Amino acid sequence: MPPQAGRKVVFDSNIYIHAIRSGPAGREYKLLVNSLPFTYLSSVVSAELYLGALDSLGVRLVQGFVERSERVGRIVTPTHASWNEAGGILGKITREEPALKSKFPILFNDILIAFCALQIGANVYTKDEEDFRLIRRFKRFGLVIVSA
Repeated sequence: MPPQAGRKVVFDSNIYIHAIRSGPAGREYKLLVNSLPFTYLSSVVSAELYLGALDSLGVRLVQGFVERSERVGRIVTPTHASWNEAGGILGKITREEPALKSKFPILFNDILIAFCALQIGANVYTKDEEDFRLIRRFKRFGLVIVSA
């Protein structure tokens, strides 16, 4: 499922993680490679990848990837307005679905990833269908679910 020709892509962290785990034979790895000309890295995803790097090799791999993305000008960072609107969306979710409050740290990052994609007219590619569909109830953005 390569991206539409010319359509920018922002991958959620879970796509990168699955690509690393599956290696070159994996579907997510192939998706990443085929999408390179259209791929932008959200600074939120960058932080999540650093958080998940559990050893010095992992840190070096993430650092190399992030530095290459920076060199080619493919980093997108949430704006001040995005942070504020993300807080507003979480407030609405609290009022409508208070049981989800424990998911707020993850949802906050996912909302910011969606806003990064909106800023550049990109689709978000993710395996996290539940959370991103929840977010779309409050803010429309391009979303592609990468099935298992």
